[in-house]
Amino acid sequence: MPPSLPEPKIMAFESPDTASVQRVITVHCAIATAFRVWTEQIDIWWPKNHSRSGDPNTVVVLEGRVGGRLYERDSAGREYHWGEIVAWEPPQRLVYHWYLGSSPEQPSLVVITFHAEAPTRTRVEVVHRGPELIGERWPIASPIFHAAYGHLLPAFAAACAGQL
Repeated sequence: MPPSLPEPKIMAFESPDTASVQRVITVHCAIATAFRVWTEQIDIWWPKNHSRSGDPNTVVVLEGRVGGRLYERDSAGREYHWGEIVAWEPPQRLVYHWYLGSSPEQPSLVVITFHAEAPTRTRVEVVHRGPELIGERWPIASPIFHAAYGHLLPAFAAACAGQL
Protein backbone atom coordinates (compact mmCIF):
# COMPACT_ATOMS: atom_id res chain seq x y z
CA MET A 1 0.00 0.00 0.00
CA PRO A 2 1.48 3.41 -0.99
CA PRO A 3 2.26 5.87 1.79
CA SER A 4 -0.48 8.35 2.43
CA LEU A 5 0.00 11.73 0.80
CA PRO A 6 -0.63 15.03 2.55
CA GLU A 7 -4.14 16.39 2.10
CA PRO A 8 -4.20 18.83 -0.86
CA LYS A 9 -4.74 22.44 0.09
CA ILE A 10 -7.17 24.44 -1.99
CA MET A 11 -6.76 28.18 -1.90
CA ALA A 12 -9.77 30.18 -2.99
CA PHE A 13 -9.60 33.76 -4.18
CA GLU A 14 -12.27 36.10 -5.34
CA SER A 15 -10.86 39.03 -7.24
CA PRO A 16 -11.56 42.43 -5.66
CA ASP A 17 -13.91 43.38 -8.50
CA THR A 18 -15.61 39.94 -8.33
CA ALA A 19 -14.78 39.48 -12.01
CA SER A 20 -13.61 35.93 -11.47
CA VAL A 21 -13.63 32.90 -9.22
CA GLN A 22 -10.08 31.70 -8.60
CA ARG A 23 -8.85 28.47 -7.03
CA VAL A 24 -5.36 27.06 -6.62
CA ILE A 25 -4.53 23.47 -5.67
CA THR A 26 -1.27 21.56 -5.51
CA VAL A 27 -1.51 17.95 -6.65
CA HIS A 28 0.93 15.08 -6.13
CA CYS A 29 1.89 14.16 -9.68
CA ALA A 30 3.98 15.40 -12.59
CA ILE A 31 2.66 18.28 -14.68
CA ALA A 32 1.97 16.04 -17.72
CA THR A 33 0.03 13.65 -15.52
CA ALA A 34 -2.02 16.47 -13.99
CA PHE A 35 -2.92 17.79 -17.44
CA ARG A 36 -3.82 14.30 -18.67
CA VAL A 37 -5.97 13.57 -15.61
CA TRP A 38 -7.87 16.87 -16.05
CA THR A 39 -8.44 16.30 -19.76
CA GLU A 40 -8.29 12.63 -20.80
CA GLN A 41 -9.45 11.18 -17.48
CA ILE A 42 -12.05 13.78 -16.48
CA ASP A 43 -14.75 11.11 -16.26
CA ILE A 44 -12.81 9.28 -13.54
CA TRP A 45 -12.80 12.19 -11.11
CA TRP A 46 -15.71 14.45 -12.08
CA PRO A 47 -18.40 13.92 -9.40
CA LYS A 48 -21.42 12.24 -10.99
CA ASN A 49 -23.78 14.51 -9.03
CA HIS A 50 -22.28 17.52 -10.87
CA SER A 51 -24.13 16.92 -14.12
CA ARG A 52 -27.07 18.34 -16.04
CA SER A 53 -28.75 14.97 -16.47
CA GLY A 54 -28.55 13.82 -12.86
CA ASP A 55 -27.77 10.34 -14.22
CA PRO A 56 -25.37 8.50 -11.88
CA ASN A 57 -23.98 6.66 -14.93
CA THR A 58 -23.29 9.78 -16.98
CA VAL A 59 -19.95 9.94 -18.80
CA VAL A 60 -18.00 13.22 -18.96
CA VAL A 61 -15.95 13.83 -22.12
CA LEU A 62 -13.41 16.52 -22.94
CA GLU A 63 -12.27 16.45 -26.57
CA GLY A 64 -8.58 17.40 -26.49
CA ARG A 65 -8.24 20.04 -29.20
CA VAL A 66 -9.22 23.60 -29.97
CA GLY A 67 -12.88 23.45 -30.97
CA GLY A 68 -13.33 20.23 -28.98
CA ARG A 69 -16.43 19.82 -26.88
CA LEU A 70 -16.81 19.37 -23.15
CA TYR A 71 -20.00 17.42 -22.53
CA GLU A 72 -21.75 14.65 -20.67
CA ARG A 73 -23.49 11.65 -22.16
CA ASP A 74 -26.19 10.03 -20.05
CA SER A 75 -26.94 6.32 -19.98
CA ALA A 76 -29.66 6.79 -22.63
CA GLY A 77 -27.10 8.34 -25.01
CA ARG A 78 -28.32 11.95 -24.71
CA GLU A 79 -25.55 14.54 -24.78
CA TYR A 80 -25.50 17.74 -22.75
CA HIS A 81 -22.97 20.26 -23.99
CA TRP A 82 -21.08 22.02 -21.23
CA GLY A 83 -18.52 23.98 -23.24
CA GLU A 84 -15.95 24.27 -26.00
CA ILE A 85 -12.14 24.20 -25.88
CA VAL A 86 -10.67 27.53 -27.00
CA ALA A 87 -6.98 26.97 -26.07
CA TRP A 88 -5.13 23.65 -25.90
CA GLU A 89 -1.50 23.92 -24.75
CA PRO A 90 -0.47 20.62 -23.10
CA PRO A 91 0.71 20.33 -20.43
CA GLN A 92 0.66 23.98 -19.32
CA ARG A 93 -2.70 25.49 -20.21
CA LEU A 94 -6.30 24.68 -21.07
CA VAL A 95 -9.04 27.24 -21.72
CA TYR A 96 -12.69 26.56 -22.41
CA HIS A 97 -15.97 28.37 -22.76
CA TRP A 98 -18.41 27.18 -20.09
CA TYR A 99 -22.10 27.13 -20.99
CA LEU A 100 -23.58 26.03 -17.68
CA GLY A 101 -24.92 28.99 -15.75
CA SER A 102 -25.32 30.88 -19.03
CA SER A 103 -25.55 29.61 -22.63
CA PRO A 104 -23.47 28.78 -25.73
CA GLU A 105 -24.32 32.25 -27.02
CA GLN A 106 -23.04 33.91 -23.84
CA PRO A 107 -20.53 31.57 -22.13
CA SER A 108 -18.26 32.21 -19.19
CA LEU A 109 -14.56 31.36 -19.54
CA VAL A 110 -12.44 28.87 -17.58
CA VAL A 111 -8.62 29.16 -17.71
CA ILE A 112 -6.63 26.33 -16.14
CA THR A 113 -2.86 26.58 -15.86
CA PHE A 114 -0.48 23.88 -14.68
CA HIS A 115 2.87 24.75 -13.05
CA ALA A 116 5.52 22.14 -12.15
CA GLU A 117 6.74 22.80 -8.61
CA ALA A 118 8.77 19.58 -8.41
CA PRO A 119 9.03 16.41 -10.52
CA THR A 120 5.97 14.95 -8.78
CA ARG A 121 4.16 18.08 -7.60
CA THR A 122 2.06 20.43 -9.74
CA ARG A 123 0.25 23.65 -8.85
CA VAL A 124 -3.02 23.98 -10.75
CA GLU A 125 -4.66 27.40 -11.02
CA VAL A 126 -8.29 27.73 -12.08
CA VAL A 127 -9.69 31.12 -13.05
CA HIS A 128 -13.37 31.26 -14.00
CA ARG A 129 -14.26 34.62 -15.55
CA GLY A 130 -17.63 35.90 -16.50
CA PRO A 131 -19.16 39.31 -15.82
CA GLU A 132 -17.77 40.78 -19.04
CA LEU A 133 -19.11 37.69 -20.83
CA ILE A 134 -22.41 36.76 -19.18
CA GLY A 135 -23.32 40.11 -17.63
CA GLU A 136 -26.20 40.04 -15.18
CA ARG A 137 -26.03 36.25 -14.88
CA TRP A 138 -22.60 36.42 -13.18
CA PRO A 139 -23.78 37.42 -9.67
CA ILE A 140 -26.10 34.39 -9.68
CA ALA A 141 -23.66 31.93 -11.29
CA SER A 142 -20.37 32.86 -9.60
CA PRO A 143 -21.29 31.61 -6.08
CA ILE A 144 -22.35 28.30 -7.67
CA PHE A 145 -19.03 28.07 -9.54
CA HIS A 146 -17.14 28.97 -6.37
CA ALA A 147 -18.87 26.21 -4.38
CA ALA A 148 -18.54 23.63 -7.17
CA TYR A 149 -14.75 23.91 -7.29
CA GLY A 150 -14.74 22.94 -3.60
CA HIS A 151 -16.04 19.53 -4.72
CA LEU A 152 -14.27 19.19 -8.05
CA LEU A 153 -10.71 19.97 -7.03
CA PRO A 154 -10.37 17.45 -4.17
CA ALA A 155 -11.67 14.73 -6.51
CA PHE A 156 -9.16 15.85 -9.15
CA ALA A 157 -6.33 15.78 -6.58
CA ALA A 158 -7.30 12.25 -5.49
CA ALA A 159 -7.23 11.08 -9.12
CA CYS A 160 -3.80 12.64 -9.62
CA ALA A 161 -2.53 10.80 -6.56
CA GLY A 162 -4.00 7.53 -7.84
CA GLN A 163 -6.50 7.34 -5.00
CA LEU A 164 -9.67 6.98 -7.09
